[in-house]
Amino acid sequence: MRSAFSRFLLCSFVSCAALLFAPAGLRAADPAPKTDESGWVLPDAKNAGTGWHARLKEARAEAAKENKPILVLFTGPDWSSASKKFESSVLRSKEYAESIRPAVVGLYIQHFVKTKAPEEQVDANQSLRKSLSVPAVYPCTVVLGSDGRKILGVIPGAPDKKEYLQQISKLTGIKLAE
Repeated sequence: MRSAFSRFLLCSFVSCAALLFAPAGLRAADPAPKTDESGWVLPDAKNAGTGWHARLKEARAEAAKENKPILVLFTGPDWSSASKKFESSVLRSKEYAESIRPAVVGLYIQHFVKTKAPEEQVDANQSLRKSLSVPAVYPCTVVLGSDGRKILGVIPGAPDKKEYLQQISKLTGIKLAE
C-alpha cells in the first residue's frame, strides 16, 4: 500500500516538474507563431481572415496595381481582448467579407506583448505606427489611398460592425452590400 502511494507521489512530482520546466514553445497553450522564410510572424488566418499582408511594401504594390485603398489594422492579437473581439465580430463577418474585403488591400500589423516577435518586425511596426501618427489604441485602423502614402482616415478602437463598415465606406467610397 505504501509503495503504491510512493509511486503515485513520484509520478505526480515528475509530471508537475515536466510541466513547470518545459520550454514555453512546447506547451500546448503557447504554440509557436507561424513565420515565413524571413522569420516574420504571419497574420493568423483564423483571426483576421485571409489575404492580409504583413509588410507595407507588398500592400502598396498590390494597392497600386489594383487601384485599391489600403486598410492598415494595428492589432494586439496576443493580449488585446478588444482586438480579438473586433476581429471575430467585424473582420470575419459576412458583411465585411462581401463589401469591404474584395475592395481593399489589407495590411495586418501585430503588436505583441506575450509573444516574442523578431526585432526587425517590432522595429518596422513601431516605425510605421509613428509615421502614420497612430494613437496607442488597439485595435486601430488606418485607411490609406491606393498610393499607400495618403491617409484617408483613422478609426481608433473597435466600433461595432455597422459603424465600422459605414466609416470605411465613407472614407473609401466603397458601396456596402445591401
